[in-house]
Amino acid sequence: MSSEPLSNSQSNPLDLSGLEDLLERAQLEVVTSAPDMEAQATDGVSEATVAPDEDSEAKLVLSLLSHLMQVNELVVETNRRLNMATARLGTLDEMLTAQSVWLERLPTLEVKAAQLEEVQLQLDLAITENEWLKKSWVNKFFSVLKDKV
Repeated sequence: MSSEPLSNSQSNPLDLSGLEDLLERAQLEVVTSAPDMEAQATDGVSEATVAPDEDSEAKLVLSLLSHLMQVNELVVETNRRLNMATARLGTLDEMLTAQSVWLERLPTLEVKAAQLEEVQLQLDLAITENEWLKKSWVNKFFSVLKDKV
């Protein structure tokens, strides 16, 4: 039994469908039938057949074998579902790790954002001052007069 997750690139890691049946049927029912104890006779002559005890043992062994095959199929199906759940849990774990890294970086990023806003404001002031300095002295004179009026 392998613990390797099945590769399913189209599955949603948050989708838990397929596990309901496993949770609802978490038990195994074994049904045994009563052995047929009647002796076989044809035309009033007793033929040499298998003894009733041996016949019932053979039926019981066949019944146990069929139940064992059913259990094997259920184990294979459970293994497949567990592999899918393991893959989904691995994906969720990766997402959780990434989110925790971002949460650790959040205070630093907030400080950097505040510094960036401050630098942007200084840049805007410098651009405005640069444009004013590039004007000719006549335009500067008239703009000062216009601002005072």
